[in-house]
Amino acid sequence: MVVTHAASHAEPPSQPTHAQLSFDQLMDIGYAASRQGDFHTALINFRRALVLRPNQPYAAAAAENMAFYIEHARITARQQTIDQLEARLLRAMAASDWVCAATTLDELTMYTEPNSLNRERLIGQRGEISGMLDARLNYNAWSTVCAAQRPVY
Repeated sequence: MVVTHAASHAEPPSQPTHAQLSFDQLMDIGYAASRQGDFHTALINFRRALVLRPNQPYAAAAAENMAFYIEHARITARQQTIDQLEARLLRAMAASDWVCAATTLDELTMYTEPNSLNRERLIGQRGEISGMLDARLNYNAWSTVCAAQRPVY
């Protein structure tokens, strides 16, 4: 005779969905995520708390802070990328690596505002580099700067 236990067939207790969480639970999750630097998760939970209690000042302030931190991190990362590209451009120009310089100028142009003076400057500089590429000036130095920065897999 085989004996089965009903408990072995029972489903595990489920986690509450965000719709089942209380305002305080959502705020606690948001604060915990914020302390861990997970600003996106924090923002989501603070906004969910605001759905439960619209105009609640602490939830509104917390959501605004997370949105600020997320935007600040995005701007900082963007500026770091621009700084790295500008440093690479200087190295490429110093080494007469016109292929790397052209590629780097193309990348930098993507980070500039349309119709800005900086964009026009980069496009003009790219035109000068294109002339050097067409003239095949210092072709033995081409692709040395950018190639040195590629990760080895």
